[in-house]
Amino acid sequence: ETGTVVVQISVNRNGNVVAANYSKGTTNTDPCLVQPAIATAKKYKWQPDSKAPETQVGFITVNFKISE
Repeated sequence: ETGTVVVQISVNRNGNVVAANYSKGTTNTDPCLVQPAIATAKKYKWQPDSKAPETQVGFITVNFKISE
């Protein structure tokens, strides 16, 4: 499978991803691509910021390609 999975993430003040779901812009919704993209997004750690909103929303794009 090949394609792009756009993952919408919610990040808390501690910099932890607390929610992740595939989003608009995803070109292939096959679970063999969506599940690893979401798992990868959940592993991200961002800079903590005690003055930030309780949760912030962002997007991560994961491109899956077949290589030789």
